[in-house]
Amino acid sequence: MKPMVIGSGWKMNATVHDAVNLVRQLKEKLSGFSTFPVFVLPPFTALDAVSRELKGSNIRYGAQNMSWETGGAFTGEISAPMLVELGCRYVELNHQERRALFNETDRSANMKLHTAFRFGLQPVLCIGEEERGDEAGSALFLKQQLVELLRGIGEEDAVNILFAYEPRWAIGQAEAADAGYVERMHRVIRGIIGELYGSDAASRALVLYGGSVNLQNYQSIAVQPDVNGLFIGRCGLDADVYSEIILAVADLICGDSDDAQQKERMG
Repeated sequence: MKPMVIGSGWKMNATVHDAVNLVRQLKEKLSGFSTFPVFVLPPFTALDAVSRELKGSNIRYGAQNMSWETGGAFTGEISAPMLVELGCRYVELNHQERRALFNETDRSANMKLHTAFRFGLQPVLCIGEEERGDEAGSALFLKQQLVELLRGIGEEDAVNILFAYEPRWAIGQAEAADAGYVERMHRVIRGIIGELYGSDAASRALVLYGGSVNLQNYQSIAVQPDVNGLFIGRCGLDADVYSEIILAVADLICGDSDDAQQKERMG
């Protein structure tokens, strides 16, 4: 069974009431599920309530962003220690919307990566080209981006990153990138990791696809050899749809077996 993980970032959606109802439904629909890790990334305001609702559940949770600073005069920011205090496992970094709307850069994301690892958070690192073009150009963009994002990051930390490939042109669209294109770009990403850290790191790296994943396309993407999971947006806000995708992928890719090696890798 290839390693697999499915997560959902909720963006600026869901009040505390909505978030609790959503994870309560997910708990019921995914009761006893342990084939591979599943997580949600609610808004900051809902993290405390979600943490209490998910206590004792197999569903993990995290935050959608954080500062590289750990405290001080940074009005409106959220620190890694604050997330750790709430029991967060994951933190999403470098999302295309953060780059496009809030001027975040490879440099700021790199600083956040270092802070995340200092505090034991597992990064969901969004990567991907910003414009749709030829594949050679996309591959070059990914290489340049990953070199900057991973500057100063050691191999053991790098293989604990969830690399979420999300080309900007595919986010929030009616259709995701073509499954064949996704597979080729995931191979490119794995190859870059291999260049930076060696073949063992490349084989251990987990590369997820995000960008308009839905009920019509998730199967064709999930079965690609170099796709280790899905990072879902809108469909993650519907407990019926999100759980359907998770259970179907488990049946499609993993069968009914629990994989002890994957559990060890994913903590």
